[in-house]
Amino acid sequence: MSDMRPAIRQAVETGDLRSIELVFPDMNGVFRGKHLPPDQVDKLFGAVKLPLSTYNLDILSADVEAAGIAIDRGDPDGCGHCVAFGPALWSDHGVALMTMTHADGRPNVYDPRQALAAVVRRFTEKGLTPVVAPELEFYLMDAARDPGGRGQPPVSPLTGDRLEDPQIYRLSVQEPFLPILNEIREAALALGAQADVALAEFGPGQFEINLAHTADALSAADQAMMLKLAIRGVARKHGLEACFMAKPYGEHSGSGLHFHISMLDEAGRNIFAGDCEMPNAALGGAVAKLVDEMPASTLVFAPHLNSYRRLAPGSYAPIIAAWGLDNRGVAVRVPATTGKAARLEHRVAGADANPYISLAIVLQAVLEGMEHPADPGTPVVGEATAEHGPELPLGWGRALAAFQESEFVARALGPEFARVYGLMKAQEMDSLRTRVTDVEFDIYMRSL
Repeated sequence: MSDMRPAIRQAVETGDLRSIELVFPDMNGVFRGKHLPPDQVDKLFGAVKLPLSTYNLDILSADVEAAGIAIDRGDPDGCGHCVAFGPALWSDHGVALMTMTHADGRPNVYDPRQALAAVVRRFTEKGLTPVVAPELEFYLMDAARDPGGRGQPPVSPLTGDRLEDPQIYRLSVQEPFLPILNEIREAALALGAQADVALAEFGPGQFEINLAHTADALSAADQAMMLKLAIRGVARKHGLEACFMAKPYGEHSGSGLHFHISMLDEAGRNIFAGDCEMPNAALGGAVAKLVDEMPASTLVFAPHLNSYRRLAPGSYAPIIAAWGLDNRGVAVRVPATTGKAARLEHRVAGADANPYISLAIVLQAVLEGMEHPADPGTPVVGEATAEHGPELPLGWGRALAAFQESEFVARALGPEFARVYGLMKAQEMDSLRTRVTDVEFDIYMRSL
C-alpha cells in the first residue's frame, strides 16, 4: 500500500482539493468514514482511526448488540489504509477507498474487503487467477418525491416529459441522458473504475454500466464501489438521485449486480475454455457448486427486506438454483464454453448487495467446484422452473436461517464474519418488523 503514497501526494498537490473523503464500505455496503484535510494525506496509511465494529453497524446505523463486538469490548479502534484514490469530478474533494486493520497490522475480520481478500489468496496459493467483470444496474430518479412520498422516474432533459414506460435498449431514451452517463463514466475512470458500456435497461430511468474484465478480483469489487460513488455523486450534481434498491418500483424491473468470471492458470490460459458446447470439468464443476450452494448463499445476494421483491418469475431475476447455456432465464448463465471468452455469469445478486461479500461467496463456490468437480446436469432452456432445481429461500427469514446453518458460508466468509453478519440481519428484521407500512393503512384501516 505504501507505494501509493507518491501518486496520492501528487494528486492532492495538483488537484486543488478542499478535503479527502475517506470511505469505509460496511457489511451492508453503506459508505461510512470521515473527511480529512488535504495537508494530512499521510494519515491515509495507518493513522486514520475508526472503531473496528464500524463494519457491523446495521442498516439503521445501530450497533448489533448480540454480536458483542462493540461496547462489550470497549469498541476499540482499527487503523485505516487507503487502497484506491481519485478526485471526485462532481465536487472539490478526493475519494480514498479504505480498508482496516488492527493496530498491530492484522486484518480486521469484520471488513468485507478482507473477507474477499482471504478467498483470493486461496486461488493464488493454487496458481489460479479469477478474471472478473461486474455489471451494475441502477435507477436515476427525480430528486423530488411523488405526492405519496415515493421515488419517481426522472424528467427527460430533452422532452421535459417524465419517463413512465419500459425502455429496454431504447436509444431515444438513452440519448437525452447520455451527457450524464458520459460524465458518470469519466468520474468513475478518475476513481480507477474501468467503466465500459452503458445502456438503458427495462425500467423508466433504469441504466446499466459494465466494468471491464480485470485479473484482480479485489480490484473488481473496489471498482464496483467506486462506480457507485461516481453514479451517486454525478446524479446529485444534476439534481437527480441514484437508486440501488433491488426493487424501487413494484411494477417495473429490479436492479441486479452480475459477475462475469473466467479463470487463468499460471501460464495465463483460460482453464474454463473447452473444446465443445458443454462446459469442461473446471467450468462444469464451478457451475455445479454455485448452483448447489445458492440457497444457503441467498442472504448475501438478497440482503435486505426490499431484495425479495426483485426475485420473481418472469423478471430475469432468478428464483430457481439452475444453470443454462447463454440463457438469461437462469441463475448461472454460461455465455461461452470455448476460446478466450469462456466464462460464467452469476445473475442472482441485486444492486443492493455488497460486491465484496457477494464476490467472496461466488469465488469460494467456484474454487470448491473446481477442486471437487461434479456434473452440473442438463442446461436449462428458457426460464428455470421448479423441475430444474431447488427454489431459493424467497423470504428474508428463510434466507437468514439457511445462511446461519451453512458450513459453506462459514468457509467462504470466515466463521466470525458469518456469525456477526447473520446477527446484523436478524436485528434489522426485528427493527423493521415493528414498522407499519402505508400499504397496511390503505388496505386495512377502513376495511376492517
